Amino acid sequence: MGVGDIMAKGNNSKKNNKKGNNKKINESKTVNKKAIDIKNAEKNDIISNDKKETVIKAKRNLIYSSNDSTDEMSKLLKIILIVTGIMVIFYGVTVFVTKKVNAVKTAKLGKSSKKATIQYDNIILGSMLNMDGHYFVLIEKENDENSSEYETLLKSIEANDESLKIYIVDLGSSFNRNYLGKDSNYDSDLTKFKVSDTTLVEVENHNIVDTFDGHDSIKEKLDELA
Repeated sequence: MGVGDIMAKGNNSKKNNKKGNNKKINESKTVNKKAIDIKNAEKNDIISNDKKETVIKAKRNLIYSSNDSTDEMSKLLKIILIVTGIMVIFYGVTVFVTKKVNAVKTAKLGKSSKKATIQYDNIILGSMLNMDGHYFVLIEKENDENSSEYETLLKSIEANDESLKIYIVDLGSSFNRNYLGKDSNYDSDLTKFKVSDTTLVEVENHNIVDTFDGHDSIKEKLDELA
């Protein structure tokens, strides 16, 4: 075997070794690549699982949030209903009380009107003959024990639209005291007119046409007018 053959054989051997090494390197790269791919796949699976878990958590949070919102709305609705109910009750009570108060005020005003009418009918004895037409004048002595009875009869007369008008003269007033005397004088000339006690006077056309003195006489005539 010559030197050339030996060298050729050595070169072939080297080439074979190199091929073997390259093959091993390639196999190693393939293994590494597969390993990397496996790791990547596992990593992707982990990421995918994490995403799924995140989505699940997000859905749970959304459900909880929705439930919380529903609870809040339910609570708010209950509060609104309660407040509305209270307002309705308060309004009803207010209307009821207002009606009661108005009724009492109306009744008081009615009484006040009647009192005002009676008060309006009070006149000074000196003007007793100044009104036109046919009417009566009750001249009341101060502290007459029959005053309440006369007042009741006068109210009955006031309620009768067909009754004649009755005016009141209070002898306790300072404007009328000079007409009080020991003896009565029922003169149409009022400068001479005197009464000694409570007296009912009938007036027509500015003149005294009749008088009623004493409790029984006055009561009888007032009953007749009522």
